[in-house]
Amino acid sequence: MGIEDPTFSFFPFGALFCLTLFCFVAVRIFAIRSRNKQMDYFKDLVINGELSEAEYQKLKNLLAK
Repeated sequence: MGIEDPTFSFFPFGALFCLTLFCFVAVRIFAIRSRNKQMDYFKDLVINGELSEAEYQKLKNLLAK
C-alpha cells in the first residue's frame, strides 16, 4: 500500500490520520477559547448591571453544554 521503493516508502493513511487528529484538536481549542471569551463578556455585563445574576446563570448553563 502506497509508494514502495527500496529507499523510500510512504503510507498515506498515517499522514491523513495525523492531519485529521490535528484538525480535531485545533477545532476543540478554538471552541474552548471562544466559550471563555463569551463568559468574560457576560461577566462584564453583570458587573456593569446590564445583566442580572439569574440571567447570567442561565446563559452560563447554556454555554457549558
